[in-house]
Amino acid sequence: MIVFWLQLAGGGYRVVTVRQYLLGDQKPPLLVLRHDVEWSVSRVMAIAEIEKARGVRSTMYFRADTKAFDLPAMRSLQEDGFEIGYHFNTLDRCGGDFNRAIALFEKELRELREAGIRVDTVCSHGDPRVKKIGYQVNNEIFLKDPDLLKRNELLGEAYLNVDFSSLQSFSDVGIRWDGGGISAKELVSRIKRQEWPVIYLLTHPDYWSKSFLRATGLQVAARGMRRFKLNRMVIVGKQALDFPRRFLRN
Repeated sequence: MIVFWLQLAGGGYRVVTVRQYLLGDQKPPLLVLRHDVEWSVSRVMAIAEIEKARGVRSTMYFRADTKAFDLPAMRSLQEDGFEIGYHFNTLDRCGGDFNRAIALFEKELRELREAGIRVDTVCSHGDPRVKKIGYQVNNEIFLKDPDLLKRNELLGEAYLNVDFSSLQSFSDVGIRWDGGGISAKELVSRIKRQEWPVIYLLTHPDYWSKSFLRATGLQVAARGMRRFKLNRMVIVGKQALDFPRRFLRN
């Protein structure tokens, strides 16, 4: 984890938060850096220390329904210059009831602000284990209530209000890079070569661990056992197909 972040922070891009990007700071070479905090405060604090040492500040999105919802930690990060945002999943928690989900969203956002957290951007959380009834993703509350952003004085939502056609995005969802089909090592190498003018990078600090067993357990918890087994089958199949080519090259 530490080596990856040190290499990433030295990639030659200006690193900005989601807030900065939505406010118009979009001149390349640019890397929009965002972390979705699911369970562990200690892991996001470790990443924050690495970023601070390199002069980097990113966006940290926190969920209200997990033990990672640590207000003192959020305030500390905010004081150090990081953007703190609200990682919401209210449609999941309200069984697809839009009215209840919108009310819960506004309640939790208000409570964050009353606790001294400046929230300018929000981001929906996705959970494949939750059965979706009448919706597909949590940010559909903004489609149901078009005035929701303005009414709550928000700059935007991290998916709906970013023009992904104008940048290259990568995410470690599922504990693998989604958005380019490349390894972490190759991603760092291409970032150092500045192959893309603007990059939008999403990571989950909980997925970064020195322990293979812990990382595997987290993947099962995050994606569900059925999805995990399918992912492993696909990976093993690809490795098996690639073995003859690697053998011949050697």
